[in-house]
Amino acid sequence: MQTALVTGANRGIGLELVKELLKREFHVIAACRKPESADALNELSGGQAADKPSPAEAGETRPEVIALDVGDAESVKALATDLRGRTIDVLLNNAGIMQRELGIADIDYDYWLQTLAINTLAPVRLAGALRPNLLGANCPRVVTVSSQMGSITRASAGSMSYRSSKAAVNMAMRSLADEWREDGIVVCTVHPGWVRTDMGGSDADLAPTRSAADLVGLIDGLTMANTGSFLNHDGSVIPW
Repeated sequence: MQTALVTGANRGIGLELVKELLKREFHVIAACRKPESADALNELSGGQAADKPSPAEAGETRPEVIALDVGDAESVKALATDLRGRTIDVLLNNAGIMQRELGIADIDYDYWLQTLAINTLAPVRLAGALRPNLLGANCPRVVTVSSQMGSITRASAGSMSYRSSKAAVNMAMRSLADEWREDGIVVCTVHPGWVRTDMGGSDADLAPTRSAADLVGLIDGLTMANTGSFLNHDGSVIPW
C-alpha cells in the first residue's frame, strides 16, 4: 500500500484529494492545523485524530488525521520526528492562503510575507524534512499545488501577493527537481484548475471532486520524465 501525505486536508481540494486517494487504496496521512475542528475530515477518519502518525494497515479506508502547521518550522520538525522510519510515496503540498488585491494600493505587506511563508517556503521546508521518508519509496513524488496565476507568461493585474508566491514556489520546485534528480525523486508543480472552493469562488469551472480525481490520476502516473514540470490538472504542460 502506498502512503500519501496531504497538507491542508481539512477542506476544499485538500479534503477531496484525501477522498480520492483513499478510493485508490492509498494510506493517507491527512494534515491540517486544527484537526479538532476539521469536522468533515474527522468524519472520514471515524472521529479519531491521531496525536502522532501511525503505520498503515492493509485494507485501511480511513485517513490518519494529524496536526501540522506548515508555516511553523517546529511543527514540521516534530512531524519529521514522528514519521521517522516510515515510507512516504507521495508528498502533496496542498496547503495555501490567498488574499485578493485589486492593485498596489490594496496590498497588505505583512500578509504578503505570510503568503510567501505558507505558499512558497513551507512546501520546500516540508520536502526537505521528509526527504528520508521519500527515499524509501519505489517512486517517490513531491507534488505542490500551484496555480496558473503563478505563470509569468499568463500574468495579469491583481492578486500580486498570491501570484508572486506561486511563481516563487514554481521556481523553487523546479530547482529542487534538478537537485533531487539523481535520487529518483519526482518533483513537480500542478495547477488544479479553477475550482469551486472558498478560494476559487462559486463561479469557478470545476467541482472539487473533478479536480481531485484529475490530480490523483495525474500523480499516479508521474515518472522521472515529468520531474521539473508545471502541469495542468489534465496533464498538459503550463508555460512558466
